[in-house]
Amino acid sequence: MTFVLKDNEKQYILNEKIGKGATCECYLGQKMNEETSKILAIKVFQEKYYQFYSNEISFLSKLNDNENIIRLISYGKGVLTPKINKENNNNNNPDNKIVYYQVLEYASNGELKDYVNGTSSRIPENISAKLFIRIVYAVKYLHENGIAHCDLKPENILLDNYFNPKINDFGFSQKFDGKHGDYLIHKSSGTPNYSSPDVRHAFTKGYNGIKNDIFSLGVLLFVITIGEFPFVTPTFSDEKYRFIIKRQFDRFWRFFNHIKISDEFKDLINKLISLNPATRLTTDEILKHPWLIKQLGLNYNEDNNYVINEVYDKELIEEFNSRKRWI
Repeated sequence: MTFVLKDNEKQYILNEKIGKGATCECYLGQKMNEETSKILAIKVFQEKYYQFYSNEISFLSKLNDNENIIRLISYGKGVLTPKINKENNNNNNPDNKIVYYQVLEYASNGELKDYVNGTSSRIPENISAKLFIRIVYAVKYLHENGIAHCDLKPENILLDNYFNPKINDFGFSQKFDGKHGDYLIHKSSGTPNYSSPDVRHAFTKGYNGIKNDIFSLGVLLFVITIGEFPFVTPTFSDEKYRFIIKRQFDRFWRFFNHIKISDEFKDLINKLISLNPATRLTTDEILKHPWLIKQLGLNYNEDNNYVINEVYDKELIEEFNSRKRWI
């Protein structure tokens, strides 16, 4: 069904539904009455989910200058109504709903999860490195701006026309300094498969949101490159993660002996999904890790930052285009 979204002078036509989450629905849309209006992604929140909507706005409105974070174009409160006729004289329709909405840039190649789950071949390490470094730079930018994402996973990484990643969904994000100024988060959030063991202590000791993001980056990189989860839950009862806890890394990696994995990749993963938050790498340390240096041939510039050789990456585009047939 096609909908019209009205907010005073702004009107949008909502066509195909392209996603549905726990708190919102996402549609392909366009501004009405504009012949050359570009395609937009429009997220619609019911009134009862205002807190999630508001939380996302509070962060996204400050993050519009990073190419690897989804760009917020507009937002507000409006009336969502089924489009019945050309005049759309439909103000008294009982199906009308008061909603909150976000207008976002449209990432035309969808969610990263569709390219890494259920495919018949693994993404080569040099290609996953091309994708991963862009995600790390975006997370580094978040952390430098005092924000912990708290729900990094393939479902929340969108891909644009050139398969550049765009971090999305800031509904669970938190300020780095914590609610009480103690640099800790006292609220359980995120997705269990990607969350660190620290989150279990949210309501007692609290946890460091940035260190939790680093753990999530480790699981994310593993899933992108290996095509499966490194463990079920990061607890001692998990048959795989227990060896991470005991720092018996060789025994952990035996579970994946059937896969050819570089030693540098193993070392990076070990240092990202460590039980102890204090021993996990920072984003700067990730960018200096031998795995990225080897896979991408990175060099420093005068500002001591790594330079990505190509923004339009032919190998990345070819690899992900070849995976579209599985979607």
